[in-house]
Amino acid sequence: MLRGRAGAHALVPPVEPVGRTPLIDVGDAVVQNALRSSTNAVPAAAPHAAQFGWSQSSTLLNRTLVERGIEHWGNDARLCAVRKRLAAGERITVAAVGGSITAGSRYAAGVGSFGAREFLYHRKVLSALGKLYPQPGGHIGHNGGVPGTGPTYMEHCVHDHLPSPVDVVLLEYAVNTDGHAAAFERLLRTLLLLPRAALVVVNAHHWRAIAHDGRTDKCWNPRWPVAMATNRTQWAAQSFHQPAAMRDLHNRDEDAIGKLAAHYAVPLVSMRGALVDAVRAGELAIPSFMRDCKHPSGEGHTFLAQIALHRILTPPNATGRGVPPDAACGAAPPLPSPLHADGRQLPQSVCARGGQLQRFVRHTDGFAMTDEGRGAGKLGLVAKHAADTLALCLPPLTQPTAGATRREAARVLWLGYLRSYEHMGRARVTCADGCRCADDVIDAHDVKDGVSVTDVRRVQLRAPGRRDAPVDEGSNHSCCSMSLKVLPKSTSGEFKFKVMSLLLGGADAHDLQVFSLRVAATSAQARLDAGSPK
Repeated sequence: MLRGRAGAHALVPPVEPVGRTPLIDVGDAVVQNALRSSTNAVPAAAPHAAQFGWSQSSTLLNRTLVERGIEHWGNDARLCAVRKRLAAGERITVAAVGGSITAGSRYAAGVGSFGAREFLYHRKVLSALGKLYPQPGGHIGHNGGVPGTGPTYMEHCVHDHLPSPVDVVLLEYAVNTDGHAAAFERLLRTLLLLPRAALVVVNAHHWRAIAHDGRTDKCWNPRWPVAMATNRTQWAAQSFHQPAAMRDLHNRDEDAIGKLAAHYAVPLVSMRGALVDAVRAGELAIPSFMRDCKHPSGEGHTFLAQIALHRILTPPNATGRGVPPDAACGAAPPLPSPLHADGRQLPQSVCARGGQLQRFVRHTDGFAMTDEGRGAGKLGLVAKHAADTLALCLPPLTQPTAGATRREAARVLWLGYLRSYEHMGRARVTCADGCRCADDVIDAHDVKDGVSVTDVRRVQLRAPGRRDAPVDEGSNHSCCSMSLKVLPKSTSGEFKFKVMSLLLGGADAHDLQVFSLRVAATSAQARLDAGSPK
């Protein structure tokens, strides 16, 4: 529900009314001109969301709100090259990386259809580019979102969730950073090293609400009996740019991402920047564009798409803001030093699944790489007999540097395996040579009938210490040697064991959730089975 100016908060600067039908212009002459000159030309009147192929949208933001939504213009060199490729009639590839907002899981659950992916912000950017710069077969889109995960997962596995080559990467993690700004920085640095990709950070926002207990740090719930559209107290609950005492943890994550975007000169578009003043003024009600406090509705995805499209297609110097054009179109600036002490990419990071596991196999006796006739997404290392053994060679761990805490020196391995109701056995996990771990037994048999899923087991690794047994003379000092041996007894009476994936990370990886990694594994398997359709 949209409201007039009568109830505006006194501290809020004037805001142009948000457009209702007939729709307000996109706020960008570049977009207007492109619409009129494309082969799919539309009338010179203000564009309707449907003319972009944007369904479930009745509102577009006005120029003021679109401009406010660009929190950092950033370096334009890579986006300049993208605009040149579009103008030259080339097909481009747009990929999005993020959590459930990007993946569309919460949104799809709301409308009951996987087809809801067409309503996601990155799909709307893609469809608009198709209208503005038509291509036979369209431009290429790729959804690299994984529900329930944050940068602590994606920093290790981002290459599994991106096509190659890619022209534009939209990075969405503002509501999934969970205080791990250094992990976001490591992911950011990895993406900035891609050979030609233009990176745009897309920040959704965690909307606050005052709950029945009077607290203002609550996640807004649409089931609460609160009139968000008319309650001025709710308008004032939003804490961005308010006194420090009102700021919440969710804004701190967004602020940390904003500092990183400025440090690396990365364009950043922001739902918070565009809409928070309009929400405070009572011009825009949260339920009109959000499904809950974190997940936008189709309207909210349209707002994110509109701001991102504006930044992609608009040179900074064309805005009258005095932002100078970058000297070399397409040439990425060198990476600065990390902003966080542990913001540099981890040299010992590993993310492997399916056929990628083979490069970490040191020795096998009985384990074999196979998809068991079930498709590429089910590829793994499979044992079928007791005493079958798999020896893996992972990057060795070194002794922590002086001053490093035990947590900072930690390494964590997440081992993905098949858990099923039939045929499955048990395997013992041990470590040697360049690392140590507690001996563990993984039981892959699930007594629940009909259940077969990818599960994960966390293995805490440490470097060999003075108290450990001396390393054998013939051992491999260049490996963290991990062995799995199938045990002679099982609850199923059989001995199958299947290794599906490996994820080796640093201290932040300790906080990954088992559920999130299960979802990530399932998502990756589905993409492989489907051949990664656009």
